[in-house]
Amino acid sequence: MLALTTQSGRHPIASDRCAHAGFSAGRGLFGVGLAAVLLWLSSGVAVAQPTPVGTPEDEQANALFKELLKDPTNVDLNFRYAEAAVKLGNYEGAISALERLLLYNPNFPGVKLQLAELYAKLGSYAAARAYLEQVESAPDVTEETRARVQALRSQIARAASPSQFSVNMVSGLRHQTNVSAEPAGSDIVAGGIPLTLSSVMLHQPGWDAFLGGNVAHTYDLGGATLQSNALVYYSKQFHFASVDSAAVEVNSGPRFDIGGSGADKIVALRPYAVASEVLLGNSQFLSSAGAGLSADRAITARIGAAGFYEFRSEHFADNAAVPTATDMDASVHSIGANLSYQVLENGNLGLQASYAITHARRSFNSNDAFVMRASYTHSFQLPAEFGVGPLIVTPVLYRIYSWSAAADPAVDPSVIPVTMEWRVGVTGELGLTDNLAATAHVIREVIGSNLAVDRSTDTQVIIGLRLTY
Repeated sequence: MLALTTQSGRHPIASDRCAHAGFSAGRGLFGVGLAAVLLWLSSGVAVAQPTPVGTPEDEQANALFKELLKDPTNVDLNFRYAEAAVKLGNYEGAISALERLLLYNPNFPGVKLQLAELYAKLGSYAAARAYLEQVESAPDVTEETRARVQALRSQIARAASPSQFSVNMVSGLRHQTNVSAEPAGSDIVAGGIPLTLSSVMLHQPGWDAFLGGNVAHTYDLGGATLQSNALVYYSKQFHFASVDSAAVEVNSGPRFDIGGSGADKIVALRPYAVASEVLLGNSQFLSSAGAGLSADRAITARIGAAGFYEFRSEHFADNAAVPTATDMDASVHSIGANLSYQVLENGNLGLQASYAITHARRSFNSNDAFVMRASYTHSFQLPAEFGVGPLIVTPVLYRIYSWSAAADPAVDPSVIPVTMEWRVGVTGELGLTDNLAATAHVIREVIGSNLAVDRSTDTQVIIGLRLTY
């Protein structure tokens, strides 16, 4: 029988505390730590913002607008300006151009449907519905147009409801050169759920199948929004059941603006409560509960920032894989910050840092952890004849440090473990439909340490499908 071992030969979880300092796995799949906080906020600070004044796109729109002042009845100019305004996120400008066309031709084909779509983007649902009624009552409306009208009516009904659900799920296959219980395709952050699974290693290659994701719910309370999430993950190894893993986490809390609303707010705050349950080898392993506070704001049209503080109380259960897991019962304090900068219209740079302090029952399981992460996301629009897209590519780089509070007498009583890890990878995502995308990840991990037995490497290759709704 293959024995479950870790980098240093001690029980797998103690090794993880030294090798990874309680790093959490799974922003995208577990939604924990800083990455999960940003997901919970749904603030949009990291997504593409309207292109600011001074870009070529803005100059083109300004030039078209000047031409329109000279020739306001020019149909082609109005359409071109509306198209340019939409690309800039200037929906009001696009609406003005299209409504100007209706002044000269109230039955201009397609314009009313476009206006309904633009008003819906602005949240002006009454105006959008009014235009949809005019489109639907036209004598020459086609079945294709009726289908678009019904689809937009459904979108408006969902958007206008105070209760909103969204789903983001990923499933796929993973190959590792050094099989571990680390969640597939996950990011590493300091704090959050210290699943302590990433160095539960078998030192053999292998495959596993996984499913993970997030179900989010928001409810409009008027002056605030109640945001709740259920995050799940499950991994089934093809040959090594000892490192099968599963987790579920729920979190909930109100999000509200301070110092105004919308673009005028000083900051948006979200206090929240969080609880989780983790299985290892199909046995109960870890439960945690805690609370946190997150904050975010848009600094400029292109720059957004966010941060968080979180506390968790963790309780482990002994199981067959880790018979002394209860020695790791701990309290964890973590803080983090994230900066997002839209470098290009379709390119976004992300920088984040997080720090966690773990106070465990045993001093050699206590540690400090510091994680730095840099990523760049670029969206490529593919030719229409391809029938798929966009293609989104994200290279990512990590630098991870950890310092244990004391030496582990079972390993080397004279050396307090210190580890330094590089993690580099790239993710590709290809849109297949509006709700389905193919994903692929390649991740290389190199761990260095002042203890030779804690040094290791791993390469992961992951393919899967992402479903969003």
